[in-house]
Amino acid sequence: MFSFSQKYIAVVVFVFGIVFAVPTIAAESSVPSGYTPITWVGEPGIQSYMRAPQSAGYIDYITVIDLTKNQIMLMSTSSPRVYESPALSPFTDALTKNWLFARTVVETLKKGHPEAKFIWNAPFFNVEMSTTVLSMGLKSTDAEGPYINSGARIPSDMAQARRMLIIDNTAGLAKIADFDEMVFVNEGDQAVEGFDPLGVSSNKAAQASRVYLGVRNDGKELVVYCSKSASNQEASNGLLSTGVLPEYQIQVDGGGSATCGYNLPGQYFVEPGRAVPHIMGAIPSVDKGTVTINNLNVRTGAGTSYSAVRKILLGAEVTMYEVKNGWVRISETEWVSASYIKKMQTLPYSAKVTVANLNVRSGAGSSFAVMRKLALGEIVQVHEEKNGWLRISPSEWVLGTYVE
Repeated sequence: MFSFSQKYIAVVVFVFGIVFAVPTIAAESSVPSGYTPITWVGEPGIQSYMRAPQSAGYIDYITVIDLTKNQIMLMSTSSPRVYESPALSPFTDALTKNWLFARTVVETLKKGHPEAKFIWNAPFFNVEMSTTVLSMGLKSTDAEGPYINSGARIPSDMAQARRMLIIDNTAGLAKIADFDEMVFVNEGDQAVEGFDPLGVSSNKAAQASRVYLGVRNDGKELVVYCSKSASNQEASNGLLSTGVLPEYQIQVDGGGSATCGYNLPGQYFVEPGRAVPHIMGAIPSVDKGTVTINNLNVRTGAGTSYSAVRKILLGAEVTMYEVKNGWVRISETEWVSASYIKKMQTLPYSAKVTVANLNVRSGAGSSFAVMRKLALGEIVQVHEEKNGWLRISPSEWVLGTYVE
């Protein structure tokens, strides 16, 4: 199914029925040639660089986003979608339509998503009056649920070599591959369709303004190149300077519409007046945690006075976006008590037994046979976490409640 060579290794990751094949590329920690680090972004897993023009022109940006520490979201306005006429599209999915969105999307999203620190606009689009129409495919979720925007495509765009960026935020992985409808619709939770930078026709290559995306480090890192004056080759070379080979690059904006920005207090670099239909944001994850009790209440705020909206089962994994007064925010609007969340650590890790005569069992559950007992204060190596149980050897498990 996959070909192997000395340069690349196809890594197959199976997550919730999704198979990801991602390239193994050595991560580059050094500063790209000609660029200066931007140190004021200040978020975990986000490295940013800039290059000033030699004479007149625009600043070029490169940002490397660690997907194990950040989630990528394709975001639109919270206002209802408006359906326009049918579009030329390869998609047959029921969620696919030619949606329109208000042009005020940038300011709306800055207020609604303060945790999104790096933002750029996503696919090609055409501006029509007070609305913006995408001209390439995009898969995302808004207040009304999941959708695929088919856009206002034209046959000449459809005929070009196209690629897709698929993001699986659950696994913290991304991949770039040749466009395939079934993969685009069914894999991952976010997706953008764009052009193969090496297959773009000459008339597109002559245009300035580029946003290119790349994937490196086994799909764990997303690299963003953004410029308002680069050629296709210059944009591709920008990603290449960070270790992203052309095979794993995708052009997702161009022709005068590229915007780059950091959503920081008082700092937002974007072309004034530019309409942005959908933007992509890196939302930092503080930590990952597991639920230590069954049916944990999820509330609308940080306190028991807030209403419970749902419950989480024992052993469920949550993302810890914020910790506040003994409460943990696990989504934009949901909170749980920190008393019942155990912070996940990078496996393997050392832990200490907190009770005397802790049962060591042959499997992850109290129904499995007791093989031996551990003393209070004994140190163990944790190799796996499963439903509140910890594996401390190839065949031994202990209850995580009594290990810290």
